[in-house]
Amino acid sequence: MTKIFIQDKATFKTTARTYTDAGFLLVPGRVAKTGTQKYLRRELGLDGDPNATVTVYRPPEEVFADDSLASFDGADITVMHPGELVNAKNYKKTSVGFIKGPGRADGDFVAADLIVKDADAIKMIEERGFVELSAGYTAEYDHAPGTTDDGTDYDYIQRSIRINHAALLPAGAARAGRQARIFDNQPKGNTMTKLTLDSGRSVEIQDEATAALVSDYIDRLKKQVTDSNAEMDKRQATIDGQSEQIEKLKAETADDAVNTRVQAVLDARTKAEKVAPGLTFDSTDPVAIQRAALAKARPTVDWAEKSDAYVQAAFDMAADQVETTDAHAEQKKKLAEDGAKQVKEQPKPAYDSYAARFTQSKE
Repeated sequence: MTKIFIQDKATFKTTARTYTDAGFLLVPGRVAKTGTQKYLRRELGLDGDPNATVTVYRPPEEVFADDSLASFDGADITVMHPGELVNAKNYKKTSVGFIKGPGRADGDFVAADLIVKDADAIKMIEERGFVELSAGYTAEYDHAPGTTDDGTDYDYIQRSIRINHAALLPAGAARAGRQARIFDNQPKGNTMTKLTLDSGRSVEIQDEATAALVSDYIDRLKKQVTDSNAEMDKRQATIDGQSEQIEKLKAETADDAVNTRVQAVLDARTKAEKVAPGLTFDSTDPVAIQRAALAKARPTVDWAEKSDAYVQAAFDMAADQVETTDAHAEQKKKLAEDGAKQVKEQPKPAYDSYAARFTQSKE
């Protein structure tokens, strides 16, 4: 298993807040959750499509392990993620507070007490809605595909979870769901929460926790629809790709295409035997035959590095040169044969006189 750094986002809504005499903000909230969560492959350093998702299982025995809960104590609080673990070098630039005490089990969640000390960070919470939390931590990922008790399939199991920091974020991008939230004190009287459905209809729910639960359920349904559509698109793309491949194979195996390819191979072999006499060719790829012939004819050139177009042009030039040379040789041979024939066909006296000049004999 490989230990890596990961950031886990979880939504928290505004809570009843306590302020110290020094102006520090004390905020208890839910920071982590058991169960399955989706991660991009690039977040886990996995090969393949970096934007593809994998399902990771966070079993209770790992989330609520003593060492994991203890790691919450003293963990820093940041505004947005620093992009790396908080450390001695970036501490002054990133930390706006800390978590006091270890984490504690709260149903499926881990609750912890946050102390925000930086005035600007407190203002961002109060005025700009930076009330969501995202945990930054290290963990080990065991590739052990399985199925949870509720029937959810997963690819990896998360182990040895160690918290480094919790980041304050603006609304959105909740990974652990909307039930993960900063705690509220019981309000006086009845507080109604308005919830807008996909149809555009708004309904009011008295209990805020119930509203959050309903909203979370709706979000999960939306995500299931989105995931289903994405899977359908992926399958359709696969089908379309296979159809294109089939059509390509049909075109390549048509009679005209086969005849054209066979003729190209025969032409390449015929010319290659002239360019590189004595070399045998086992390939049925015209360009491969041309490379082999040129490699023998001009061994000082690295033909493996040349493009197909370059090889074909060089091969055609070499073949043309061989044909031109052969034609000149044939022409010279024909001229020599014609000359000898003319001499032999001369009348014998003339022939004898011609021969005498070379033998220095006289008639």
